[in-house]
Amino acid sequence: MKLFGSAILLFMPAMGLSAQGIRDSVELEPVVVTASHTPKTLKDAPVVTRLITLHDIKIVDATNIQDMLTQEIPGLEFGFAMTQETSLNMSGFGGNAVLFLLDGERLSGETMDNTDYSRLNLDNVGRIEIVKGASSALYGSNAVGGVVNIISRENLEPWTANANTRYNTFGNEWRNGASFSFNTEKWNSQTSFQHTKIDPVDLPKAHTSEEIAIELMKKAQGLPYDESVLSDDSNISRLFGQKTYNIKERLTFRATDRLTLIGRGGYFFRTSERDTYDYHFHAYSGGLKSRYAWDAGRHLELSYAYDQYDKANFLPDGTRTHDHDYSNQQHVAHALYSHSFGKNNLILGADYMHDYLTTYQFLDNASHAQDNIDGYAQFDWNITDRLNVVGSIRYDYFSASARKAFTERLAVVYKIPWMTLRVNYASGFRAPTLKEMYMHFDMGNMGYMIIGNPDLEPEKSHNFNLAVERTNRIRNSGFLDGRYNFTLMGYCNIFDKRITTIEGPEYNGMESALYWNEEGITVWGIDASLGHIWDCGASFKLNYSWMKETGNVYYSDFYQPRSHSLTWRIGYEHRFSRLYALDAALSGRCQGKPQSGRTDVDQGYTIWKLMLQHHLWRGIRLNTAIDNLFNYKPKSYYYSSPLTTGTSFNIGLSVDLDQLL
Repeated sequence: MKLFGSAILLFMPAMGLSAQGIRDSVELEPVVVTASHTPKTLKDAPVVTRLITLHDIKIVDATNIQDMLTQEIPGLEFGFAMTQETSLNMSGFGGNAVLFLLDGERLSGETMDNTDYSRLNLDNVGRIEIVKGASSALYGSNAVGGVVNIISRENLEPWTANANTRYNTFGNEWRNGASFSFNTEKWNSQTSFQHTKIDPVDLPKAHTSEEIAIELMKKAQGLPYDESVLSDDSNISRLFGQKTYNIKERLTFRATDRLTLIGRGGYFFRTSERDTYDYHFHAYSGGLKSRYAWDAGRHLELSYAYDQYDKANFLPDGTRTHDHDYSNQQHVAHALYSHSFGKNNLILGADYMHDYLTTYQFLDNASHAQDNIDGYAQFDWNITDRLNVVGSIRYDYFSASARKAFTERLAVVYKIPWMTLRVNYASGFRAPTLKEMYMHFDMGNMGYMIIGNPDLEPEKSHNFNLAVERTNRIRNSGFLDGRYNFTLMGYCNIFDKRITTIEGPEYNGMESALYWNEEGITVWGIDASLGHIWDCGASFKLNYSWMKETGNVYYSDFYQPRSHSLTWRIGYEHRFSRLYALDAALSGRCQGKPQSGRTDVDQGYTIWKLMLQHHLWRGIRLNTAIDNLFNYKPKSYYYSSPLTTGTSFNIGLSVDLDQLL
């Protein structure tokens, strides 16, 4: 969702903030790429794009993408799946229908149908772009419900070095990080490291044993009693502790004025400390990209990317529970050609992906692979200064299932002096994964088989949306001087051939669940945003989301979508002296009751957070925050409860060594 244009794109000078810096920043037009594959200013993007800027990332001081999106995006909620792996719901779509990209590149592997979001830390991240709705015409499979693109920052200073640390009282969480960069005429290098550690957290009982005993006694005596005390159904009593290590390198070589080469590599490790074993996660990534520009209107991009994600169980004595628990490897070759014809632009692209998966969950510990080949085209037609039409078409082929998919998108942008109107249609698809086609294992050794289905068809979606946007600069009006933005978008997602599980045939005397295509659901929704930034340094933004599902909807403990959600932030920035500036924000999120109408879970909640960023002498920043300001506590802890036991505090220190020295 686009939020008051560039009003939140705040570039902070080395010594801190200034009112003049704020005024300058709101006049800039940030450039986004996710919605069109080519750079466009945010106000010209063909579909509504929500931009999380560098300033947003710094003031929130989030550890990873999950922390960031939770506070910024309404209609999006993270919860738990089995074994306490993170599960995402965004506007009625699960994590396997929302494509997460890192600098436009896919990630391999999954945990309970979701990306391992802890891989996506925010060190050296410059911005995050979110496009809701089907985007498969540009990005292929998994972009059924939307795309989240995390884009790295490229420092332009001769060199930078940063060391940072943060402590949170919830789970005694520590985060330590460091980054270094250098920039010359030919070379630009970005290196970052982050380590996190959080202790196990025992969740309090909603009601003590004495309270339960009293209500039981009342019930036995026929007296009025509190049923909510007796029906406390907390199904999570302890949050597992975990540790992560994440290192990334991005190296750019400007060979000539026309040719640029970019190499990258990374390693990630996470251990989740379970009650009877530890779960280890490893990820390895690397890639090489070349960009060649004949002139300002013709560009060619070629790239190769490799990503591997492994999982393994270890018993307390260090013994692995299986020879090979899970290893997913992806090789992706990519080509993109862009050609401008005056104000119009044509892009032609193609990808080849080899996807390999081996796991004990396949019959006879087998391995499976499939190849995905695609080609796509997009024409960006600027008919007049006011009217822009963007059309895209894509063809995909998957070897394992021998399935084909055609996807399209048509977006129209029309500008009048006081408003921008966007109309958009897009189709999306998600090809069945190797796991869904070939899985064959006893879930949890409980005598219940999960059986894959190689005859699955791709999931499909059709997205229609209409958005209006109003942005204006107010001058010479006293208190209101500044810039405001209002965006309203209505959408309809028709989701068909949904891949789910149904009751399967009996297998060796055991019940089973079989992967199957079912009739889909229709999701209706409204997204609205309102923001204003004053020349004095104050700012305000409010985001609201409403959604409703109809059709073959299935609710479970892991899937509790909410009809209404709201996020907001009130901010103030001011330089008090040469040595001190303050960036303050009071933010909150409100989640309505689950659509399932269940009465045995919380019926919604509101959580506030106060953040203070103190800019001190020469690049020293002290971050302090009070989370859950009003000490909200769930009545019971279940899979989609907010992970809080009440008010928590965090304090962090970030030092830019290049400025200090």
